[in-house]
Amino acid sequence: MRTQLRTPPRTAALLAPLTERLAAMSAPCPMHPSVHRIEAALIEWSRLTGLEVDRAAALHRVAGRALARCDTGAAALFARWLAWARRFREESDAYAGVLMVAEGAEPGPRPVERAFAGLWRESAADMGPEWRERFLAGLTAQRAALLDAAPPASRHSPASPPPPPASRHSPASPPPAPPAAPPLPLWTADRSARGRAVSGPYLFDLVEPCLGVEVPARVAADRRWRALVEAGGDVVAWCGDFTAGHRTAGHRTTGHRGEAAAERIVERLVARMEELWTAAWTVPVLVERHGLGPAAGRDVTRVACAFLTVSRAHLEHLLDSCRTPAASPAPAVQKAQTRDVQEAQTRESPTGVRR
Repeated sequence: MRTQLRTPPRTAALLAPLTERLAAMSAPCPMHPSVHRIEAALIEWSRLTGLEVDRAAALHRVAGRALARCDTGAAALFARWLAWARRFREESDAYAGVLMVAEGAEPGPRPVERAFAGLWRESAADMGPEWRERFLAGLTAQRAALLDAAPPASRHSPASPPPPPASRHSPASPPPAPPAAPPLPLWTADRSARGRAVSGPYLFDLVEPCLGVEVPARVAADRRWRALVEAGGDVVAWCGDFTAGHRTAGHRTTGHRGEAAAERIVERLVARMEELWTAAWTVPVLVERHGLGPAAGRDVTRVACAFLTVSRAHLEHLLDSCRTPAASPAPAVQKAQTRDVQEAQTRESPTGVRR
């Protein structure tokens, strides 16, 4: 009997709309058959570059779901990029050094720069200048958003020096209170754009080198394509917001206001997934409008499909982060459940959203 993760009751209630209204979420998400090789490659890469990877984040599973039907090398490359992006969000002051590496300079001693140098050589070598410009623009936008979101550095005024340390003979101080969960934000169009920027606008650009294709610049600039990218970026960013709030709260809700905010995020995720699928349905029109040939049209379609699986992978990661171990059905039962849900989905809604 294998194990899966069971969602605690209150969190299950908050996340219920994901599985109740998104038919595809009722079935197990396809996982790359070599996910353990992807994990091993990520660990080895972390050791060689010195870039510490949070094993609990299970980024190899995110990549394994996002590119489940790609070769192992492509999924492993995406996993390394996910790990690097996670670290860059914590060390965005390395931006200048990273940018210099992208322009051909040697990396500095920091692991985040050395790791980027290898990833950039592997990913950008076969990509055109338009893709490189798009990636670096996203990196710059992320750096600006991180600076904007960072709280001002706390400094002690000379007139108000920090209190002296307690005497060894003084009574023991009570233990500090656990950190409060960060508030889950309300959704607005402006906040959504900032959330995508903080998360990393280039995440979906990285699908192209992993697949070994490049979206033509005129397609990437089309408003229909931008709608697809932005919808996927919102799903990824809001999954991160919910996960961060859940982990900081120690698997506890934060009162009525916290639950209400979480419910709004989940409702918005459901709506945004429908908008993502709606945008994906416009890709054939986009291909025809820009006069792409059969080969280029297939490449663009492959990238668009990957946007859907990347978003689904982050939704699954959200569910995984809020679960506890429990027994799971046998593989044959899971396969039958997947088939039944897929058949039901085709009967219900072209976007996979139940009404």
